[in-house]
Amino acid sequence: MDPATTTRTVVAGRVQAADGSAMRAWVRLLDAGGEFVGEVATSPSGEFRFDVLPGHWVLRALSPLGVTEMPVEAEPGRTVQAELRLCERLPERLEIIQISTLSLGNRSYLITDGTVAVAVDPQRDVERIVSVLDSRDLRLDTVVETHLHNDYVTGGLELSRRFRARYVVPAGPRLAFDAVRVADDDRLSAGELRIRVIATPGHTDHHVAYAFASADGVPRLVCTGGSLLYGTTGRTDLMGVQSTGPLVHQQYRSVRRLAELLPDDTVVLPTHGFGSFCAATTAGAVQRSTIGRERRLNPVFSQAEEAFATGTLAALEPYPAYYHRMASINAAGPSPRDSLAPPRPADPAELADRIMAGEWVVDVRPRADYASVHLPGTVNIDASGSLATYLGWLVPFDSPLTLLATGHDELEAVRTELLRIGFDRIAAAAVGSPLEWAGPQRLAAYPRADFATLARVRPGRPVEVLDVRGGREWRSGHLPGARHVPLPELPHAVTSLPDAEYWVHCRSGFRAAIAASLLAAAGHQVVLVDDAVENAGPKVGEQ
Repeated sequence: MDPATTTRTVVAGRVQAADGSAMRAWVRLLDAGGEFVGEVATSPSGEFRFDVLPGHWVLRALSPLGVTEMPVEAEPGRTVQAELRLCERLPERLEIIQISTLSLGNRSYLITDGTVAVAVDPQRDVERIVSVLDSRDLRLDTVVETHLHNDYVTGGLELSRRFRARYVVPAGPRLAFDAVRVADDDRLSAGELRIRVIATPGHTDHHVAYAFASADGVPRLVCTGGSLLYGTTGRTDLMGVQSTGPLVHQQYRSVRRLAELLPDDTVVLPTHGFGSFCAATTAGAVQRSTIGRERRLNPVFSQAEEAFATGTLAALEPYPAYYHRMASINAAGPSPRDSLAPPRPADPAELADRIMAGEWVVDVRPRADYASVHLPGTVNIDASGSLATYLGWLVPFDSPLTLLATGHDELEAVRTELLRIGFDRIAAAAVGSPLEWAGPQRLAAYPRADFATLARVRPGRPVEVLDVRGGREWRSGHLPGARHVPLPELPHAVTSLPDAEYWVHCRSGFRAAIAASLLAAAGHQVVLVDDAVENAGPKVGEQ
């Protein structure tokens, strides 16, 4: 059965300039994975409208003032109203242009005085930044990194070389390229921008923040990277077990020092914390914050140091396996995207050989399409979800990887996602349909269901409920009698699972779809519970 509704709903809103005035722009509709769906021009008053299916969507507004993105949740029968501000203008002509990577939960920024710009923590697909610089006729003066990132490959080196801009990296880690190395209380300038470097160790041992001011020297904004986040702080366990304890205490002191040094109205601009695993704990969705707001609401300012350290360490959940590779890639200097060869096309015979050899052959189609028909032995990671995060978590870096997509645009979008986390060499790829990929091979399928169906089935026959959510989610409440195997552990556990009929679920269906395909590839009978866990009924341990 298909639990998804087909009732369409409306996402509408208005595009505004920083001062609140209406702004002519183009608004793009993207799916949750960043795939282009549609585009409209706003009315003279900045208004736009999309008719959509219920689910997760992203709005992206583009104009000469820059770009901005906003995630929205469309629900049946309810019009979603969204206001998109293209950039934030602060006193003394400072502007913030935000560039989001929703799939990884990160943000990069361009800070500009209207003539020159500073790029902060840019990601590898630098064309997004280049397009803003071109549309605004801005000169890129400086690129700054708050730290060597552990969750994505930087675009800072490539961007600085392309524009002959200074590349600023905190002192400490050894680099394989030349950069301007900075430490606490160093000062930089770019046009009318005045930048103060503030040491904020904790997320890493070399982490810094950058406080931006105009010619008057008063700080207006601070780029905090992975230190002070919205409602929480960055995790401190990315540099190894021995460093985790000391770093959590440094994190506490660092963010409190920021609040001592900067005015309450200073705008806080973190890189992480929007769904990124770099956040130490989860926090509510906030689009913008200030030092004063964080001082009032962030637990780091209301707790004693020992209580903060104990609580932060206890709340740490596992992070994606690919994080272990990012810092070394960034320190070595990532290869420019244009220098990387695209994947080689694979025919049905080669696909069959790769599957038979036990290689990772990943089908990125929507999970409903995959469940209805797919090549046996492949794994499904839906491109509309957090594909890079979970592919990078599950697939070893040195393993041959083959991608299956419906078209070249989808394949290129997935490749961009994977380049962001350092998967530079994809062994092969095929575009089309399962019938085209299969050749003489047979095809496979498995059913999808919802929690209501699972509740009806369980009393009548023996089924195994497999919950693949994370530990914190499991502890918040789970179905009675369910087996818990977090998705990242499943590839190692799947062969030892007993023979059974597995009904596999997660929070929304995305991770369950990956798990279902892994189970099916291992020969298990499987049903994908493609439903929200809120519909599961009473749970053990539920608060």
